Amino acid sequence: MKKGIMNLFMIILGIFLFSFALSVFFSPCHIVPGGISGLAIVIEYLTHVKKSIIIGLFNIPIFLLGLIILGKKFVVNTVLGVFLVPVFVEITSKIQPFTNDMLLATLFGGVITGVGIGMLLSNQASLGGTDTIAKMISKFISKPVGKIMMFIDLVIVILTFFVFGIEKTLYGIVAVYLVGRVTDIYIKGFKDSKSVMIISDKIEEINKIILTELNGRTTKIEARGGYTNSESMILMCLVTSNELVKVKQVVRNADENALVIVQDSYEVYGKSFGIT
Repeated sequence: MKKGIMNLFMIILGIFLFSFALSVFFSPCHIVPGGISGLAIVIEYLTHVKKSIIIGLFNIPIFLLGLIILGKKFVVNTVLGVFLVPVFVEITSKIQPFTNDMLLATLFGGVITGVGIGMLLSNQASLGGTDTIAKMISKFISKPVGKIMMFIDLVIVILTFFVFGIEKTLYGIVAVYLVGRVTDIYIKGFKDSKSVMIISDKIEEINKIILTELNGRTTKIEARGGYTNSESMILMCLVTSNELVKVKQVVRNADENALVIVQDSYEVYGKSFGIT
């Protein structure tokens, strides 16, 4: 029960942050961060119709169409976003803009929007709008939703060029990138962990150095070569970016022919490795 209430609170807070950034940072400077909200900024400028009304006029038909094409499960994830975004945009539009500097508006708007969207995605919620359009199109043309959304955002940003000019278009591109990066960071976390897999004929030597000199934790994995069919040992360890430099140096000194595979590890759990 408490978890459900907390999830609901985080979803509503995420929607509010998204709406706040749109009204206080992006809209006053005519910076378009993509999506239906970005399109609303352009249409408001051209027609003087309120953003909140424009967003509602777009989102509600898209929502109803999504209900038909994507099914009832889609409703649960998007209903709050569809109906609360216009309300919060209307409320936050009454707040005086914090800055008229386009760079500051892009940076603060991008970060706040990214955090808001991150809160929504972390709680399996959605704003509706372009992500709903992308999901519907994906059902018919078998293209990834992310690529379709990127294309839609690109079209909206290009439209900005014809209305607001090149400078604001460039700021819009930066905003789109920043929103994506901050959203990723929010969802994946700030931990900078790397998973390293080492394939070498000198695994024991490398393992000993990592354990003793670097105070690392390792795991040995038995493997068999796909081509040679010969047995071998893979050494796996979890390190930070700073430790990665030392590990690579250890491997290079021990075996120049070793194969080292490095992957980002966004979520790591387990007290056995000193991780909580």
